[in-house]
Amino acid sequence: MIRPILALSALTILAACSSAGTSPVVAVIKGVILPSKAEDIPVKNAGATLTREKIEKFGLSLIRGRIEGEDISNLLTGTAVNDQYVTYISSFRQNITMLGTLVTGTRGMGGDLLAVRNDLSDPVAYATPTANWPATLTRDYRFPGIGPAGNTISVTCNLTRAPDTTVTIVEVTYDVTPFTEVCSGDGAEFTNTYLVQPDTGQIWQSLQWIGDKVGYVNIDVLEPYTTE
Repeated sequence: MIRPILALSALTILAACSSAGTSPVVAVIKGVILPSKAEDIPVKNAGATLTREKIEKFGLSLIRGRIEGEDISNLLTGTAVNDQYVTYISSFRQNITMLGTLVTGTRGMGGDLLAVRNDLSDPVAYATPTANWPATLTRDYRFPGIGPAGNTISVTCNLTRAPDTTVTIVEVTYDVTPFTEVCSGDGAEFTNTYLVQPDTGQIWQSLQWIGDKVGYVNIDVLEPYTTE
C-alpha cells in the first residue's frame, strides 16, 4: 500500500529543527535503527526491528538510508514537499531531498550535497519503464564552495543493464532490472546502481554518490511518496 507524505506545516518543520521539543516525525521513528546489508544481520544496540507490519502502521512515506561503509541504516520520513522535491528526515535530523528517487540534496551528513541539475529524460528523477531508459545522461552536482554558487561538478553518465532479478526489502520481494550508471567529468568519477521495477520504473533500491566527502548513500524505498 502506497502512503502519502506526512502533512506538516512550515511552522511544524521549523519546530522539529529547534531544541524546544520533539517533532512528531522524529517521535514516530525514534530508535528504529536497522541492519541494511541483510535482513538478519544483528546490530549492536539496535532499536526496534523493522517489519512490514510496522511500516504499514506508520502510514507515512518512508525510505531507509545508510552511508556506504557504515554498519547500520536509519529510517527517514517524508516531511516536506517543494514542487516535486520531497525531503526526508531521520531521528538524528539528517535530511535527504529526492526528486523521484534521485538524491538531490543532503544535510547533516558531514559533507552536504546542495543541489543536482538533471535532464528531463533522467529516469531516476522521473519514473520510466526500463524499456525506455536512455543510454547516456548528464547531471550537475553542486557542493559548498567559495562564493554563493558553490562548487559545481558536471558529469556524463553511461547506463548499462543487467539480467532481471529480484530484491527483498523488509518482507516484500520485487522483480527488478539492475542498472549501473558510470559517471565522470570535472575530475570526478563514480558509479551509481539502481534496482528498477521494469513496468513502472519505480526504483526500490539504489546506491548513489553524494560527494567525495561522504561517498555513497544506499537507499531502500519502503513506502514511495504519492499525492494520491
